[in-house]
Amino acid sequence: MPLPISTKSKHRFYHLFFVFLIVSGPLVAQNLGRISGKITNKENTPVEFATVVLVDTKYNTTSDATGNFSIQAPSGKYVLSISMVGLKKQTHDVVIRDGKTTELTNLVLLADDELNEVVVRGKTEVRKINEQGFNVNAIDLKTSYSLNRDLNQVLNTTTGIRIREEGGLGSNFNFSLNGFSGNQVKFFLDGIPIDNFGSSLTLNNFPANMAERIEVYKGVLPVSLGTDALGGAVNIVSRSNPNYLDASYSIGSFNTHRVAFNGAYTNARTGFTVRANTFFNYSDNSYKVLVPIKDLTTSSFGAEQWVPRFHDHYKSATLQLEAGVTNKKWADKLLVGIIASGNDKDVQTGVVMEQVFGAITSNTRTLIPTLKYKKTDLFVSGLDLNLYAAYNMTRFTLIDTTARMYNWLGEYKTNPASGSSSVGGERSRTRNQNKDREGLVTANLTYKLNELQTLALNYVNTNFHRASYDPENPDAIGNRFPSDLAKNVLGMAWNLNIPNKFTTSIFAKYFAMKAVGYQLVDAFTEKERYEATTFNYSNPGYGLATAYFVRPTLQVKGSYEHAYRMPDGSEIFGDGVFVVYSVGLKPEKSDNINLGARYATPAEKDHRITAETGLIYRMTTDFIRLDQSVSGAQRQNQNKGKVRTTGVEAELGYYFRKLFFASVNGTYQSIIDKQEFEQSGGFTGGATKNITYNFRLPNIPYLFGNANIGVNLPTQPNRALSLNYNLNYVQKYYLVYAELGESAFNRQYIIPTQFSHNLSASYSLGGGKYNLALECRNFTDNLLYDSYRLQKPGRSFSVKFRYFISK
Repeated sequence: MPLPISTKSKHRFYHLFFVFLIVSGPLVAQNLGRISGKITNKENTPVEFATVVLVDTKYNTTSDATGNFSIQAPSGKYVLSISMVGLKKQTHDVVIRDGKTTELTNLVLLADDELNEVVVRGKTEVRKINEQGFNVNAIDLKTSYSLNRDLNQVLNTTTGIRIREEGGLGSNFNFSLNGFSGNQVKFFLDGIPIDNFGSSLTLNNFPANMAERIEVYKGVLPVSLGTDALGGAVNIVSRSNPNYLDASYSIGSFNTHRVAFNGAYTNARTGFTVRANTFFNYSDNSYKVLVPIKDLTTSSFGAEQWVPRFHDHYKSATLQLEAGVTNKKWADKLLVGIIASGNDKDVQTGVVMEQVFGAITSNTRTLIPTLKYKKTDLFVSGLDLNLYAAYNMTRFTLIDTTARMYNWLGEYKTNPASGSSSVGGERSRTRNQNKDREGLVTANLTYKLNELQTLALNYVNTNFHRASYDPENPDAIGNRFPSDLAKNVLGMAWNLNIPNKFTTSIFAKYFAMKAVGYQLVDAFTEKERYEATTFNYSNPGYGLATAYFVRPTLQVKGSYEHAYRMPDGSEIFGDGVFVVYSVGLKPEKSDNINLGARYATPAEKDHRITAETGLIYRMTTDFIRLDQSVSGAQRQNQNKGKVRTTGVEAELGYYFRKLFFASVNGTYQSIIDKQEFEQSGGFTGGATKNITYNFRLPNIPYLFGNANIGVNLPTQPNRALSLNYNLNYVQKYYLVYAELGESAFNRQYIIPTQFSHNLSASYSLGGGKYNLALECRNFTDNLLYDSYRLQKPGRSFSVKFRYFISK
């Protein structure tokens, strides 16, 4: 049976959640205090990864990138030890007072007399994550802060990931991870689902400056990311600096402007914290494309010409603001926040380049109040709680009220389908507006059984409601039937971690959903009509992930999950215009297997080599895929039967100190239709042979890779010059089933082999306080394509100015 998701139960859960936050203070009050400080060397440079220990206790931590550390422990007298390989160890007698934060000053570590340089042996957080049993790739974003890159551009250089954009800045994109795409891959911000946060809160809008790292989980997910993802997940981890300011502005080709401001302030004495992230993006997207020109009189197409995109403006703005307290007896963190976001977007093309629009526009407005709560040692030592709540209010509007037919020269005539200029539109006259509301609560509880074992429990509840209205078509079916979708995901895991030797996680999950929509009944009869309909699904999932160090430098890992993914609201209900309603869409089911190995030489070596390889296997049934004719304008999500995915990915890297690096990676994936028979429609029923059985699915890249080379040149004290080159490669693939032979006769069905070369240079002064970066993307000006041969920008240039301070 599904988990309870009635309106009454939903409201009761929310009420209990907020009551818990109010009363939890006195319940969990303990005699706890905190000690903190900042560790530097004699040059006043922050020391990262220093080990900080309260001697003869279990309380310890490491300093972060700014040299700061903080430890919470019961009140009392302690000996604090600070150590770092290559630096002299320090000890201090300290007193932790109940409910207070003791701030230590003048923590300066000096070099050992026997050593000529500092050697760092501590594992970074990124390396710790990569050494989990899960098939995960953690990406440190610090090297991208000074470059003009969004998160999509960073991720597109990672093994297994292929991001296919429909155009320039702000364009729609398809995120593919080991062959899974769309809602099969879930996105998180600090472990919080953001899939329904609106089109202005997507990866191609987020600047790299706003995050500390990105974690990419492939196929098998930990319980802590409570979701029903099928193909994997991307978790964006926000920057944790307690006090910093990072401001940047970039200007580039096609009148592109990007502004970002990120900062935080924390009062060490009171614990008061304010954190802000805001960014603005704008572009004309007026890059040239090579297209045939349509004669509006005869409707025939002439020779191809290079013409600029003339109706592709985009702008977006986002503000994320949080305020609250940290390091209290009753809360390690309690933050109340607001996310306000919006975008305005011109629509230049349909599914293919031949379908040109000149007046269709869309806009999105989003407002999300949020609440975050974290408490370690809740009630008892070792019991940790993370809670998050949000209420998402998003409005999406698409406007098509101009009765014209355009070609790529910007010429137009009255749309013959409309009859006159007073009615109709370019596609279909509409001012359709979707008002989405989504309540979200996620809770994660972890209990430390001992130094090696933990238990984890995660619960996620989402309730989605959509009300649509189109004043141009007030009798539309979507206007009469509001849409509702409720999901519950419950997960439990047992984790074992023997440091530097063995780690494993065994987990179970339970998924439940309830959808309310409409469907056509008594079709083709006098009683044909639409009626409200409700459908429920519930399924269990399970799996394990394990890793073993064969040697200190060599790790092998494997993972398996029997996973389910419930359809999302956007898949079932569409958008009312370009993506149509899909009644009765069923959950996807998949058996996912990952095998891999990772080699890395010790971090203190001058010459370092890293190598990683992985094998993937997926057998998916009821595969949800967005299908349409390559010449059509509308799309619909459909269950595809059975699909098998196999593949291999590998990455090799070389590093010389912090002066030089080179890496290359590649991914091969084979995604095959394994549905041998299909049920026939009509009165006779029965099964027929599927003509695409054992064919590779079309419009999905199967072979792609990246190469990266970088040089870091310290020119003067506190100054540095960095030079980087990136190559992105995609092998030729097909828009239709290649085995049917159509692609051999029509080059429009072929997306050719592509090479994209990118160059960047950045210069920093004042120890990283001032930064200037120059970048040229696709500097050979190659013709690049993505989904359905939609052309991407040619050669482009940008310059970025960045200012950064951290206390």
